[in-house]
Amino acid sequence: MSIFKQKKVTDVDYVEEEHGSVYTFFSTFWTHILQIMATNMLTVVFNIPAMVIAYFYTVYFLPKISSNLEIDNFVNYMVSLGIYGQQSLANDIAGEDAAYQLYFLLVLCVVMFFVSSCLICVGPFQAGFSQIYRNIRRQSGISVFQDFKQGVAENVKQSLGAMLVSLVVTAVCLLAIGFYVNLGTAAGWFIGTLFIVLLVVFMFIQNLVYQIMVSRSLPLRKIYRNAFIFFLLSFGTSAVIVILDIILCLVVPFILLMYTSYLTLGLYVFLYLFIMIAFVQYMNAYYAGGLIRKYMPSADTEESGGSDDGKTADDVEGSSGSDV
Repeated sequence: MSIFKQKKVTDVDYVEEEHGSVYTFFSTFWTHILQIMATNMLTVVFNIPAMVIAYFYTVYFLPKISSNLEIDNFVNYMVSLGIYGQQSLANDIAGEDAAYQLYFLLVLCVVMFFVSSCLICVGPFQAGFSQIYRNIRRQSGISVFQDFKQGVAENVKQSLGAMLVSLVVTAVCLLAIGFYVNLGTAAGWFIGTLFIVLLVVFMFIQNLVYQIMVSRSLPLRKIYRNAFIFFLLSFGTSAVIVILDIILCLVVPFILLMYTSYLTLGLYVFLYLFIMIAFVQYMNAYYAGGLIRKYMPSADTEESGGSDDGKTADDVEGSSGSDV
C-alpha cells in the first residue's frame, strides 16, 4: 500500500455497507492505517503554531477558572500534599520539582485537547486533513499529499474564517466559565455548566464544519447553521460521539500523563503522535459524512446513488436536502 500515490479503486462514493456503519468505519480505518498514521503525524507537525496559541490559552484561562490552577498556587498546593515522583522508575524528584513537572503535564494535556478537538487548529491545514478523511470515508482512493493540498487550496478563506470563529468562541466560553463558576453561587455554577456544555457542543460542531466545508459549496454561515441543525437532528448519536471525543481527547491522555511513569508517557507519545488524533478526527469525519449524505445529498447521489465527489454550487442548490 502506498501512502502518497493515488490508490486505484472503483469510482463509487459510498460502497454498500453490508456489515453496518461501525464495521465499515473500522474496516476503512484499518485498510488505510498507513495513511491515517501519516495524517496524524502531519497534524502534529503542522499544528505547532496552534499548539503555541493553545498554550497561551491554557496558562491564561485555567487560572481564571480556578485559582488553584495558577502555577504558583498549584505548586504550593501540591507541595503541601507532599507530592513526589516514582522512585521505582528513578523519577525520585519531590517537592517543587515534582509539582512543576505535574503542572507541565497538565498543561500539555489541555493543549493537545484543544488541538485534537479542532477548537484550536490551523484552519487551512485542518481543511486539508478533512479532505483526506473525506476521501477515506468515500473509499474513492486517496493520496495524502495530493488530497491535503487540494483541501487547503480550495478552502483557504472559509477555513481561516472557521479558525477565527473557533478561537473567539473558545475564548468567550472559557472566560464565561471562569466568571460564573467563581461567583460561588448556585446560579453561577448552573450558568457556568451551561457554558461548559456549549463549548463541548461547539467542539462537535466545529468538526462537522470542516467536513461540510470540503464536501459542499456553501457560505460559512450556512455551514455553521447546517452543522448545528445536524447536531439537533441526530442528538442521541451525536451525544455519544461527543462523549467518545471527550474520553479520547481528554480523559485518556489525562490518565496516561498523570501516572508520570515511563510506560504511560511512552504510550501517550506513541498514541498521540501516530494514531489517536487521526482516529478521533476520522471518527468525526465518518459520522459527519453519514449526516451529509442523509441531509445534504448531491443531485447525483439522489438520482442514481452514484459518485458524490463534486463540491459544486449546483450539487447543493439543486438538491432538496442541500440547505437544511
